[in-house]
Amino acid sequence: MNGALPSWIERLLGIDVGPGEGTVWSIEHSWPWPPWVSLLFVAAAVAFFVGIYLREGRQASRRYRLTLAAIRLSLVAIVLLMLAQLTLVLKRTGLPYVAVVVDDTLSMTVVDHYEPEVLEELQSRVAENQDADKSASEDNSHDNGSDELSRWVLARTLLTEEDGKMLSALADDYKLRLYYLSGARPSGLADMRTSGNADVAQLIEELRATEPTGEQTRLGEGVRRVIDDLRGSAPAAVVLLSDGINTEGPPLADAANLARRRGVPLFIVGLGSDRPVRDLKLSDLLVDPLVFVDDVVNFQAKLSGNGFAGKKVRLVLREENKPRELASLEVTIGPDGQPQTVRLPYRPTEVGQFRYVLEVEPQDGELQAENNRQTREVEVRKEKIRVLLVQAYPSYEFRYLKAMLGRDETVELNTVLQDADLRYAEQDSAALRVFPVRRDELFRYDVIILGDANPAMLSPSGMQNLADFVDQPEKGGALVLIAGPEFMPGAFRDTPLERLMPVELRSARYPDADQPITAGFRVEPTELGLASPPMQLGDTLAETRKIWQQLPELYWLLEVPDLRPAARVLAVDPTRHGPDGRPLPVIALQYVGAGKVLFHATDETWRWRRRVGDVFFARYWVQMIRYLSRSKLSGQGDVAALTSDRVEYIQGDPVRFRVRFADERRAPEADDGVSIVLQRKGQTNRQVRLHRAATERGLFEGVLNQLPRGSYHAWVAIPAMGGKAPAVDFSVVAPPGEFEHTQTETAVMQRAAELTNGRYYTMETARRLPKDLPPGHQVPFESLPSKPLWNRWPLVLLFLGLLIGEWLLRKWGGMV
Repeated sequence: MNGALPSWIERLLGIDVGPGEGTVWSIEHSWPWPPWVSLLFVAAAVAFFVGIYLREGRQASRRYRLTLAAIRLSLVAIVLLMLAQLTLVLKRTGLPYVAVVVDDTLSMTVVDHYEPEVLEELQSRVAENQDADKSASEDNSHDNGSDELSRWVLARTLLTEEDGKMLSALADDYKLRLYYLSGARPSGLADMRTSGNADVAQLIEELRATEPTGEQTRLGEGVRRVIDDLRGSAPAAVVLLSDGINTEGPPLADAANLARRRGVPLFIVGLGSDRPVRDLKLSDLLVDPLVFVDDVVNFQAKLSGNGFAGKKVRLVLREENKPRELASLEVTIGPDGQPQTVRLPYRPTEVGQFRYVLEVEPQDGELQAENNRQTREVEVRKEKIRVLLVQAYPSYEFRYLKAMLGRDETVELNTVLQDADLRYAEQDSAALRVFPVRRDELFRYDVIILGDANPAMLSPSGMQNLADFVDQPEKGGALVLIAGPEFMPGAFRDTPLERLMPVELRSARYPDADQPITAGFRVEPTELGLASPPMQLGDTLAETRKIWQQLPELYWLLEVPDLRPAARVLAVDPTRHGPDGRPLPVIALQYVGAGKVLFHATDETWRWRRRVGDVFFARYWVQMIRYLSRSKLSGQGDVAALTSDRVEYIQGDPVRFRVRFADERRAPEADDGVSIVLQRKGQTNRQVRLHRAATERGLFEGVLNQLPRGSYHAWVAIPAMGGKAPAVDFSVVAPPGEFEHTQTETAVMQRAAELTNGRYYTMETARRLPKDLPPGHQVPFESLPSKPLWNRWPLVLLFLGLLIGEWLLRKWGGMV
């Protein structure tokens, strides 16, 4: 038996109760008999006393005698109550709990976009709250919020606006407990029993001073921990302020099932918007680390966006820490979440080591601007490229190439004209008498252009040297093969050069020498060709396309429909097709070991000089020669190379470094003899020691974990190396769990609220939340001193009164 005591009894018993408190009572006893024995005894007593009184005093009425029997039974009952030592047990009760859980993870820093009328209302509420905050804080020692409507700012505004009206309303009717989701821990004021203004004020100050820091959202686990924390007295409700995004652990639905079983409704305020958050992201920047002055350098990256589909944005290239734009490009953003490849060409005009920044200009309402930029280091050189041009006879291609390359200050040219007499070499300082026979003489060149040369005048050892020149393990050279009507490439079948060619010679077909060629064709770059730096004849991609479309027609073409598996077609003849339906290749490239082989199916690029001179003819050939020579030049003097396994890491991913020595004999003796320096902008440099790999003497490896977000530059500090130290750039970005998926999970939160018989609110409707909360039940929280009933004087007086009353009634009825 239990229940609430009326207030007059509480006063009678001297129980002091505070606001919102009450008292419940129950009866305890120490009766030793089991229930069935007690019932048997009571039945026997009733039968005994009723039977006696019905047999005695028959002169009295039956009702009179039954009244006496009832009095006698009451006396017995009082005796039994005394024997049972009945005690009144009292407990003080208080207001039920309400837990308020605030999501303080990084996803709450997202700034959403709203409809104009909603935006206006939210801005007004936030501004009013910030004004009140500033007036309430004389020293204004902390930031009262951002002007932007981040989800955290909205949550803080809802709880603190109007001097914490919502918190005060909750504290009036409940015991309030505030939790932060990142640890599901109670706040400094864990238990508010009263609605004291000081307590609410302290909670407001705590909320104003808190910023979201959690890097993973464990929504389901956090709500479960809150319910478990209050399992001794189930809360009347759990109020959750969140965007509903769960990135780790059980989902919110699991916590909702637990809450339903415990009878705890979830009242959820959904913050943010379920529309995609507006954001632009630039990633995976690729650029050649070594380029030449006046060459086209393609800065290629992936650009993706949310909320900006169809919008035109500017892609800008600058030197780091310098405001001047070097190049720019207007890009139209594609569908949300779909990355597109963007290329920004640039021609460097100065020599040196440069750190370039590629950036897409930030847009209004972006999630974060840090992911709008990528940084890379590029070395720009201006040095002589050693070129050997070989031809059997003085064709137009040979003549114009020789003249143009001989005038270029960046090219050191030698030529071999096989049909020329000895006096030709004496008259031309660039001409050689014979093709270089010795390997060291041949290997001094960076690029060898083999036109329509006679293989009979190249010794077997000379052709083998040519093949080895390309297929060097580390500093492979570049070989250009220009088809001609006499020898190239058909006469080179079954020679060491055949395997280097990107085309299959068995299906090659020469034009009929007896038939005049009247139909011309314009060379058309492939998409791969347009993306290749040497094919960039203009300063922009659009200009390059236009130039290729307007170049003069060519006529002679060797038909080579079959390509090697690794061949890369850079340009085609769009008017003729092979058996497979693909256009016939005109320019094809193949990597062989560390070298490159370029094949021209025509020897008429000289026709591009028509009316414009060397403008495009020279631009193409000089750019191509420089491009082909990069791998060989970049290896000159390089003692070692530093690499990372990726260019972009998610925070928490391990970053793996490798230093490989070109000549393992130059590697340090000590197994930990290599150290790199890791630099992050605005932070102290960090030195990292690498260790020798078990499989290779010249390979050193190391791993770093838990690097903070940012852009990094690493270089080899130990051992010291002549010239520029090997270096690598990479970046660490925010965990995808918080920022890869940023749309508010409205549907998830609505289902959780419905499942627990709670309610779901938006920022606009959340003000009515305190009125919607269930009243809850008074919760016992303190035991009061017990009140023994069996030895109380009123009970003794009642016993004596009944005993005397029975005697008087018996005497009055003549039964004494």
